[in-house]
Amino acid sequence: MSDLLLDKTLPDAIQQAENLPSMPAVAVEVLRLTQNDDSTIDDLAKVLSMDPALSAKLLKLSNSSMFNLGSEVTNLNRATMVLGLKTVKLMSLSFSLVGSMQGKQEGRFKFEEYWHRSLVNAVSGRVLATAMGSTLADEAFLCGLLCRIGQLVLARCLADYDEVLTKGGDSWPTAELEDELLGFNGRDIGAALLQAWELPGLISNTVSFMHTPHDLPSDAPGDTKELVRIMHMASKCEELFCGRDKGTALQELMSCAAEYYKLNSSEVTEFLEGLEANIAETGATLAIDTDGMPSMQEIVATAQTQLVRVSLGVATEAKAAENKAIQLESRNAELRDRAHKDKLTGLPNRASFDEFLDNCIHQRLNGNAKQALGLLMIDVDKFKVFNDTHGHQVGDEVLQLVGRTMAEVVRDTDLAARYGGEEFSVVMPQTTSFGLKSLAERIRSAIEAQVLDAGGQKLSVTISIGGACTTVCHGNKDAAALMKIADHYLYKAKENGRNRCEFFPKTELPKT
Repeated sequence: MSDLLLDKTLPDAIQQAENLPSMPAVAVEVLRLTQNDDSTIDDLAKVLSMDPALSAKLLKLSNSSMFNLGSEVTNLNRATMVLGLKTVKLMSLSFSLVGSMQGKQEGRFKFEEYWHRSLVNAVSGRVLATAMGSTLADEAFLCGLLCRIGQLVLARCLADYDEVLTKGGDSWPTAELEDELLGFNGRDIGAALLQAWELPGLISNTVSFMHTPHDLPSDAPGDTKELVRIMHMASKCEELFCGRDKGTALQELMSCAAEYYKLNSSEVTEFLEGLEANIAETGATLAIDTDGMPSMQEIVATAQTQLVRVSLGVATEAKAAENKAIQLESRNAELRDRAHKDKLTGLPNRASFDEFLDNCIHQRLNGNAKQALGLLMIDVDKFKVFNDTHGHQVGDEVLQLVGRTMAEVVRDTDLAARYGGEEFSVVMPQTTSFGLKSLAERIRSAIEAQVLDAGGQKLSVTISIGGACTTVCHGNKDAAALMKIADHYLYKAKENGRNRCEFFPKTELPKT
């Protein structure tokens, strides 16, 4: 693999600045190890021991929902074994570089917004790369944290940057404004600095081209093209979370998602809904305060309002989609009204589940469904322990907590039901493999985050999930076949340590 040869150099005014950031000692050593294929776990652990705070951040991230390892990681050797040496190296490099740049307010420069934007880029890039099956998830995280470093350098080293900040007003300074007033921009400065630090060309090249992917040379390496696409979408997430024109940002994000990965609007919405918790969790790890960031519900509401104001055509389309959603909700509400409820949890019971799933199968046999039919089978981990140790009343409270949380997380178009005992299920009439996995992980992490008060004792509840989906139905027996496969992967999740999700890798049921 060859790197692009970029003509990126730091301007003299920047190079001569006394407060030009330099690579911290730990980062230098970590970078040296990333470039040495013979480096070992022990080599990395020795370097990281130079910075206990860095090691603590790495362990905290290893145990976060972003990685979802299923069991607690308590030391760096264990983290390296379960995450992989490359991941630990790149995450260590990320944290070391970020730590060296934090803690100093730069006059008019909006330091808090800078870190919010960098954080959204990093988390969005990594989550998207993971969801799309890319091997560049950790590189995406590093690129996201560093993609705006050039603007931080300009704020620290160039007195003339105050003019850019003044003219930009309340808006975040754009590359176009920087070029107009300075003759260069923060993107070029960032790419040049990363090259000067001798970071891998994949990182510096991506930082240079992620906002303007059309400028990327056609002969660029394949991994550079892939990472630029990922981070271009991440930059649209940044504008959606942190920018003013959220309507345009949402439109552009949808367009990129369709062009790059053929994702539809519902899949993009599911992706965005999963970001909010990851951003808050990673922000806490990096000591970045995210309390001032709006919720995803507020962001989407603002974006939709702006889109209505901008375009009558978009407003008409939005109205049609709203009417369709209302009609679908009306049909689902009618079905739920007819269905029997489980008295303990308030969810539909087994009979309702069977009726709903059979109806979904019939729709497919009649050719009235376009997307896949998904099924999640869910079991409360070690439920017998709750009953035996704390009594059946606490066991009932556990089931109520799970039912209540599931009802809050699933979409109105899906059916969450109590299947029996400590087992639950979710039917998704219209989904994809991506949507099925996304919902399963949201349910798992939402329940794990709950705390049950049992007579003054705080109890944690976790679940295991097995999932399967199919785009083709062969006959009426497919409901039982789908349940059998999802149940098999549920027990696989149990065998692999509980508090995790396992999925059938195909999207068509075997013919019987």
